[in-house]
Amino acid sequence: MEDLKTLSADQLPTVPSGVTALVEEDQQPAHKILIELIEDLDKRREVMRKIEAIEDINQASDDRKQEKIQLWADRLEKDPRTITRWLEKAEKEGLASIARATRSDAGQIKGNKRWKHSIQYWTEFILKTYNDGIKAKLGMTPNLVNNQVKSYAELELGLKQGEYPSHPFVYKILEPLIEKKNRKVRNPGQGPGIIIKVTSGKKDGKWVEEDIEVIRSNQVWQIDHTRLDNLLSDEKGDLAGSVWITAVIDTWSGCVMGYHLSFDSAGSHEVALALRHAILQKYYGPEYQLQKEWEVCGLPEYIVTDRAKEFKSAHLKHIASDLGIKLRLRLYTEQGGIVERLFLELKTEFAALMLGFKGGSLKERPEDAEKYACIVFEDYDRKLVRHFVDHHNQHLYPKVPNQTRLMRWKAGLLGSQPKMPASERELDLCLMKTTTRKVEERGCINFEKLVYTASLSRDQDGHWQYDKKANFLKDYEGKKVLVRYNPTNIIYVLVYTVEENDQPSKFLGTIRARDLTEERLSLKEWEDRKAQMRREGKAIDQSSILAQQRDLYMSSVEQSKTLKGRRKKENNRITKKSEHSDKVVQLYPPRPSPSNATLDAISDSEASSSTEAPSKNSQSTPKPSKIRVKPALYNSETAPLIEAPSEDLQSTPKLPKIQVKPALYVVSDCDEFVEDRW
Repeated sequence: MEDLKTLSADQLPTVPSGVTALVEEDQQPAHKILIELIEDLDKRREVMRKIEAIEDINQASDDRKQEKIQLWADRLEKDPRTITRWLEKAEKEGLASIARATRSDAGQIKGNKRWKHSIQYWTEFILKTYNDGIKAKLGMTPNLVNNQVKSYAELELGLKQGEYPSHPFVYKILEPLIEKKNRKVRNPGQGPGIIIKVTSGKKDGKWVEEDIEVIRSNQVWQIDHTRLDNLLSDEKGDLAGSVWITAVIDTWSGCVMGYHLSFDSAGSHEVALALRHAILQKYYGPEYQLQKEWEVCGLPEYIVTDRAKEFKSAHLKHIASDLGIKLRLRLYTEQGGIVERLFLELKTEFAALMLGFKGGSLKERPEDAEKYACIVFEDYDRKLVRHFVDHHNQHLYPKVPNQTRLMRWKAGLLGSQPKMPASERELDLCLMKTTTRKVEERGCINFEKLVYTASLSRDQDGHWQYDKKANFLKDYEGKKVLVRYNPTNIIYVLVYTVEENDQPSKFLGTIRARDLTEERLSLKEWEDRKAQMRREGKAIDQSSILAQQRDLYMSSVEQSKTLKGRRKKENNRITKKSEHSDKVVQLYPPRPSPSNATLDAISDSEASSSTEAPSKNSQSTPKPSKIRVKPALYNSETAPLIEAPSEDLQSTPKLPKIQVKPALYVVSDCDEFVEDRW
């Protein structure tokens, strides 16, 4: 083979004098002679391993050559592309080029004549950028420093590529400061085509395999979530924790289609909200400081996820069915590499540059990470949007160096336009959080201790004011309605009619929280605000209230003890001022007024039973008989009274006195009884 042939002296310009004679005399290969001239034993051993690898790979068959390259790359902890370059160099220049003696200036940092500033200037800038980031507890990496060098040179100094250091120079400067990590073997990918192996579920206990060939934009979206590596704070500066992101990626272009942030761990609801954000067109105000537009949108044909339970929920299946989307599960973990690559980018190129960076593990966690947590949720969300719009989607697509991700998404659309839903109302199902509420007066609804009203409109200055005519819930006052809300912003909620008789609910309108002035407030922030108010309320001294209540109770109890036995129970009597005070009450059951004959019979009966009863013509007054009458419920308006005998009846003897026991007396107006003891 050419790499094993003996070289002549004129082919070895780096060989010192005296070596030529050895070559002519012993006819040894040149690379062996050069190896013997290396004094450093570690360097000599390294060169020998290189040559051993090249010879072993060259002796392998063509179908096993790639396998040998990978094997030696693992042994030498090198990238397979490095081994390939060795092979190409040995094939062109021979093995002697691999064993060539080290240059005299090896190890020295060298610059470029085209640079507008000196090597010392750029070295100081690189070291200062790295050290300042470390002091700020940022997750600095050589790539982040290189991005800062490139941004500073092009945006602030106005330099062009080649007039400032490239990434190898930056990496060389930082090499002594950064611990070298063993690089994992990279997956070379699938080549020009993209094929995803998925499954739609199990059949007869086995996964049903399916291959999807991705050939256009919005054909296959992939969804996944992870916790971001920053600690956030609330409005008062207290630690709020880190957030979860649910991201939606277009497989064909790699564009971020949409996302959703939440403090709670991601579930089916967060997946639905991220999907809704990805489908709709996106508009952002000047506070986001965007230089580009977030143009990606539309409905996908497939959604591919892992096998987590939130991706197999009935809610997500319902949404996919209504929107005509096919749900598939990844058959192998490697099929989700495009989403994992985004999460790695968010860690190294976004979270690492934000204050409050906590790293992905305890080993990566900076000291006092909580001390630097000063970014609130709204600011973090705005910065994340800018990263997606101005950074990620504007990056060159890895396999097409002359096309950005956004350009590739536009070029890959079927018909040059994304497929959109008929209206935003079709996506309201993604707002999974629903509740039933009763509509009060003025179109008001109570929800989460907030009053929402439909009787609001904006004045000329844009301020909300009460407007009776704007109440579109007037016909539903006193009735129940269905409320759908987005937990990330509860300032506005959607109102629907309740489903009845298998009829779908009807959208009525949007109502606003009456007593809040801000335009955005998440449910988590509102709950934290309520909890803070409760804590502050408990801290207020209210012992006087308890003391007053206790003293009032105890004094009443003690006073009641002194009243026992003081007053005897008295029969209730008719008051003097009552219009019935001179009349006898007729008791239950009601009877007609007794006739004279009846009264005479009663008198005769009493007279015969008494031993000392006087005669009928006697002038002495007979002893009145006692008639026991049962108590009865008496109504003064309906029951007649027993009238006293008329004084004109001289022939009729006097009626006996009837003793009537107290009875419950019902009157229409209690004001006629003025005494307290009635």
